[in-house]
Amino acid sequence: MSLDDSQLAASILIPLLFIIHVILFFMDVLTPTLLTIELFVILLIVFISLAIKYKSRDTSEKISVNTVLSIRNRALGTSIDTLTPNDASVTALVLNKTTPYNDRSINTNNNTLLNWSPLTVRLTGYLGGKVSGLDGVFDMKNGIKYALELGARSFVFDIDYLDTKPCQPVLINRDAAGYMRSLNTGSISDAMTELNEKAFLTNYDPVILVLYLRRIPPGNNQQAAFFTSIAEAMNPISMNHLGLTEDGNFHNCGSESSLFQGDIISYQKKFIVLCNYDTTQLPNASNPKDNLNFWINCRIWQDVNSTHTIGSVSKPVSAGTAYSTVGSTSDFLTIPGSSNNGTTEFINRHSSTYVIALGPVEEILTIKQLSTLLPTLGIQSIPMDIIRLGESPIHTKALAAKKANPSITDITSASDSEDPLSYWMYAGYYRFNTII
Repeated sequence: MSLDDSQLAASILIPLLFIIHVILFFMDVLTPTLLTIELFVILLIVFISLAIKYKSRDTSEKISVNTVLSIRNRALGTSIDTLTPNDASVTALVLNKTTPYNDRSINTNNNTLLNWSPLTVRLTGYLGGKVSGLDGVFDMKNGIKYALELGARSFVFDIDYLDTKPCQPVLINRDAAGYMRSLNTGSISDAMTELNEKAFLTNYDPVILVLYLRRIPPGNNQQAAFFTSIAEAMNPISMNHLGLTEDGNFHNCGSESSLFQGDIISYQKKFIVLCNYDTTQLPNASNPKDNLNFWINCRIWQDVNSTHTIGSVSKPVSAGTAYSTVGSTSDFLTIPGSSNNGTTEFINRHSSTYVIALGPVEEILTIKQLSTLLPTLGIQSIPMDIIRLGESPIHTKALAAKKANPSITDITSASDSEDPLSYWMYAGYYRFNTII
């Protein structure tokens, strides 16, 4: 029976039962037994109608998700999949002294991680909706594949939970008001599995993973289960996770003070994990891998230059003790115009800090705005919806003009005046022209 059929049946049977009830009442034959039967039949009709209604609603939601998944994958399959993969490895190019990476401004003394900006995915595995970034769908397998093909070397995980399942961490797209704007949720474990299988197939450049906790559950037991679940979801990257090396032990935030001062080449085939929660406060676990802190290489703190962040649960600290900070894109964009020396102060304050400029998932930045954030302020990570940018005709047009033999200027600036992805036209890491 369909939803319309059940509503029609209920609309006929309930009034009919009422009429019968009135007739029996006036005939003075309405017994307690008949009254009980009558009430039971009415409740049964209501129950069946509601059951059919909710089943129909669940089916409708599944159809909606599957429909959007089909539409998005079909569109991306004919746009991004047809492009030549952006899989050039800057670490290999530097090691092999390939032009222009053999330029004297690029050498082993200047290749600290701080001097490179990875192309960063705003929401891992998210394909977006039919017409915008809102009301979209997660597809961890294809979403990560498309992102890697476009050159992504950093991924943001917006970790949250459904109120009905507070102990289960998932990826969710929420708008500024906190409303869920994704039709489904994304799996952290599935994402880690896909990244581990595909991230280093042809490109050995390090991959930076940002675990960005939008919310954590309120109860102590719920929190413990929540953090343990995230830790367990990290297991697929275990073999390539940055841990104990000859340069130090990077587990448990142990070497976060030197992490971004290290040569990018020394992090080949490594996953570097950042988190906006102070995981050093989490209790120890019998199995170290069950403690989320084991996986975190560096904590992210709220930037002192930004008063707005998206769901950040970390408390602001002074720049002198923070080796990675996050602030809102809108706040950072006001710095150059705030005072004559605003830019200089920002650069000096963050000379040893990996900075992330975070905005809404659906935010599309212009080349002018990126110019302020990247070359002017030297912000290392600017998460964007690179899948939507990658399927744009603007990006296809920019790729058509890509040079076979780029110069040092080409890899340290935007190669197209309209395409935001053109800063990463030649590799998944953009090279800052002003060396730290």
